[in-house]
Amino acid sequence: MKRNINNYRYGWLVIMLTALVTFSFTSCKDDEEGMGTPVITAVRSCDPAKADSTFTKAGTGSLIAIIGQNLSHVQKVYINDQEVYFNPTMNTDHSVVVTVPSEDDGFELTAFNSDLKDEIRVETTHGTAIYAFKITASYPSISRVQGVYPREAGDVLNVYGLNLVDIESVYFTDLTAEQLDTTVWETVGGTHVEASKVETLVKEHYLNSRTQAYETTSQLGVTIPQLPFDKGTLVVECAAGTTYIAFSVLPGQPIIFNVSSDMPVPGEEVTVTGREFVQVEAVKYGDITLTPDDFTVSESEDEITFVMPKVPSDESANGLLTVVTPGGEGSTRFWALDGCFARFDDDATDNGWGPNATYEKANGDDPPYTSDGKMAHILVEDEGQMWWGTMIYFRKDWNGNKFPLPSFDVIPANASTDDIYLAMEVFNNESDFNDGKYTGYLRYFLQYDSEDPVPEFDDSGNPNPVDQVNQYDTFRWVDYGAGTFSHDRPVLADINNETPVGKWYRAVVPLSKFAKYRGKDYSFVVANGINQFRIQYINQGTVRGDIDVYIDNVRIFYQKK
Repeated sequence: MKRNINNYRYGWLVIMLTALVTFSFTSCKDDEEGMGTPVITAVRSCDPAKADSTFTKAGTGSLIAIIGQNLSHVQKVYINDQEVYFNPTMNTDHSVVVTVPSEDDGFELTAFNSDLKDEIRVETTHGTAIYAFKITASYPSISRVQGVYPREAGDVLNVYGLNLVDIESVYFTDLTAEQLDTTVWETVGGTHVEASKVETLVKEHYLNSRTQAYETTSQLGVTIPQLPFDKGTLVVECAAGTTYIAFSVLPGQPIIFNVSSDMPVPGEEVTVTGREFVQVEAVKYGDITLTPDDFTVSESEDEITFVMPKVPSDESANGLLTVVTPGGEGSTRFWALDGCFARFDDDATDNGWGPNATYEKANGDDPPYTSDGKMAHILVEDEGQMWWGTMIYFRKDWNGNKFPLPSFDVIPANASTDDIYLAMEVFNNESDFNDGKYTGYLRYFLQYDSEDPVPEFDDSGNPNPVDQVNQYDTFRWVDYGAGTFSHDRPVLADINNETPVGKWYRAVVPLSKFAKYRGKDYSFVVANGINQFRIQYINQGTVRGDIDVYIDNVRIFYQKK
């Protein structure tokens, strides 16, 4: 057996030596015959799945093989007139392998430097080969278009987006954007009409600090040609790809993406974001109609701002905010009462535990201005260490009824508790939260019915572990003995983890932060119900501070991330 193995190894050694001799002979022959004029015939990807394809463009960071003839003895390789590194050991008579540098490395694109050339240049000891090749910017996108209505030939559309550079073609097609969204295509079909004129109005190239990728804020001025159709799609083809957006001669139906708060209080600034906010005629909710004098539409026609004048009457509150334009109406949930626990206007029952918050109406023109009915007020001045502080503690009623929850038509049964929030309107009047020193925080508690509920306290009056009760504290000790601490999210943060001061806004707490809701979905929340809630001020540390917070409209809110 051992002899057979040795024979096997000897055989492979002979094959390898033969191959080496053959390779050496071939290489010498190539060297002798490969000293002619160098020529680049193609560029291929080094990805095995794409090795059979050739390319005339690639993005930064791509590993490419430059294919041709007489490419031995390479001295330098240039892309976009900039010298790039190549591995000499990978250089043969027929190929050179290089990596296109990234912009982080200082590599410049022709899209932002017109003095550069879209080409690969390979310099050898016996000549230079040049090949037209494009290094593309990031993939383009269109966010919106803006222009007067009705749109006619000769009018200019402002087209806003990202990476609208290296433009190859801009045209209109009679295919709708929905058709392009729902079909597979290599080239855009339909009747094409080229734009009469295209101007680049904005081209701001920068490094996005969040994504750490280079992108370009873009604005184009596109002159509308004579069109044989009233609706279709505006298409922009760039070297990096094709992007498009719906186009119509008459205004399209307004679409609402988001409202800064779904249940704001009077005096709170409300921002509605969306698109097609063109010639807005009215903003309506319940029995309230706002006219153009009552709101402001942004120049980009994608944002409406107004100060909440008053809340709708309970009888007229249909739970919708509607934007009305010549193109139609768009609506979203707004002041819907089916998820509201307490407005502190005798719609829930105070448990009466102390120390209790006060429930009052704002007076005069000073902040927090006027509120619809009562609001809760937690006021604690120069409070030091304490373990049981001022609270807002309500139940639905003493009959054991549950608070109303939205139906599964509003919040899907399988919606994650990551996307469902305990929400409330908040006015933080210069409290000491979130200053990095003050150790005070808020504790949130939601009680629900279950077959075997775990009480907050045991029979001896000691608190049960937080993971057994439905409780959440933003506060976390890092080193209790050293007195250091942190918050897993800012106290009274909004959905963007921001904490405005001196104004009304919507603060939220994801239900997944509560111990018993972690990893659950909305069906679990509904099945168990909620019949009590508590928001309580506590200071476990020794740093003293002031708390002055108003809270109203405690509710459940859903927003898919």
